[in-house]
Amino acid sequence: MPSGDTTERTRRFGRRQDESAALQSAPRRALLTTLDQGNSSVSNFLVSVVAARFAGAKGLGAFTFAYAFWLLLAAVHHALVTDPMAIENDAAQPDATSRLQRGLAAELTLGLAATAMFVILGGILIVAGQSTFGVGLLAFAPWLVALEVQDYWRWVGFMQRRPGRALVNDTVFNGVFIVAVAVAYVAGLRSVPAVTAAWGCGALAGALFGLWQFSVRPSLRHGLATLRARPHLSRGLAGNWIVSWGNNEATALLVGLILGPVGLGEFNAAQTLVYGPTLVLVQAGGSIGLPEASAARAAHGWVGLRRIGRFVTAAGVLAVGLVGIVVLFFGRDLLKLVYGPSFAHYWIASDLFAVSVIISAVGLGAILVLKASRHTSQLFRVSVVSLVVSVVSICVLAEIDGVTGAAAAAVASSTIGLAFLLYYKRSANLSEAS
Repeated sequence: MPSGDTTERTRRFGRRQDESAALQSAPRRALLTTLDQGNSSVSNFLVSVVAARFAGAKGLGAFTFAYAFWLLLAAVHHALVTDPMAIENDAAQPDATSRLQRGLAAELTLGLAATAMFVILGGILIVAGQSTFGVGLLAFAPWLVALEVQDYWRWVGFMQRRPGRALVNDTVFNGVFIVAVAVAYVAGLRSVPAVTAAWGCGALAGALFGLWQFSVRPSLRHGLATLRARPHLSRGLAGNWIVSWGNNEATALLVGLILGPVGLGEFNAAQTLVYGPTLVLVQAGGSIGLPEASAARAAHGWVGLRRIGRFVTAAGVLAVGLVGIVVLFFGRDLLKLVYGPSFAHYWIASDLFAVSVIISAVGLGAILVLKASRHTSQLFRVSVVSLVVSVVSICVLAEIDGVTGAAAAAVASSTIGLAFLLYYKRSANLSEAS
């Protein structure tokens, strides 16, 4: 029988082996997460391109309007469901299956409520004479639950630190989406509802596949209670996500009111050319970063959390910077190639969006640090400041210089937001050290 010292040495050796295996798997997880984010963003990017090709600038404007509201729903479901689950390491708990079941119930409850709101708001807009925007919302309504649940499965894969599962689910999504687009094209359907239906069919396939993939049955039981279960986290996260949506996506609503559907479509083309590929990289950092940051804080405290934050920042700035350089040199040609010749003269707006997203990438690590250390109220304050700067800048600059002016507002907002974000990260660091 081994002595106590021998037993302790054996335990320490086992822990070192476990840590070594985790370190060896981390590059693989990072690679799979990046591949998945690219796969996921393919559909987000292609659906806007298809909308532009099928329905022109006006149709793209209608789609962009409705898509902004879908992103608001996505922000809420991240704040109330997936982010709190990731921070609390739900997928690693002994009752993980039960927690995933309750998370799905929360997603279904939220999605059904959002569907009703989309129908009501779409009907109001049509009655008010804004049929272009109203039809866009109604086209999205039948697919909201599927879109939300499919995104939930992706995050479950990340929370389990098994991004390969998320990659498979997104591959199902994209495969069905591409087939549905081909069917719409052959059938001669050239409308925003047809494009949205093709995208929604992909989401529905991914949502149903996830039920089998993670062995969870759909139910509304405990859905509302789960949405309200973690107010200490969800309040700050919800405020941050919703106001961030207001800064990043509700911008489109304001541009639409100032420049109209055509101007909104042109704005979206210049923005998506940059945000399409860069968000793949930024979201990959968040998808793998938040579970890894929470695990690092639990295992190694503030030192481990800061190490993950620095790594994500460096990787994000490098990756986003490379995309920005490509846009700065080839933006005009890319706009012409992707969206058509009529969009080529908005290359200056694309350049400005490239500068904006590079500035934002510098704050990626700070966001992870504040989330994982539960300083979510500071994130909310940063978002409020950025939103105010964005709204004021757009109202002034869009009136002066149209789409290019609206793009310049993004640079102002990201710069001020980064300054406040770094300030609050430093304050959190001093708080932990004291």
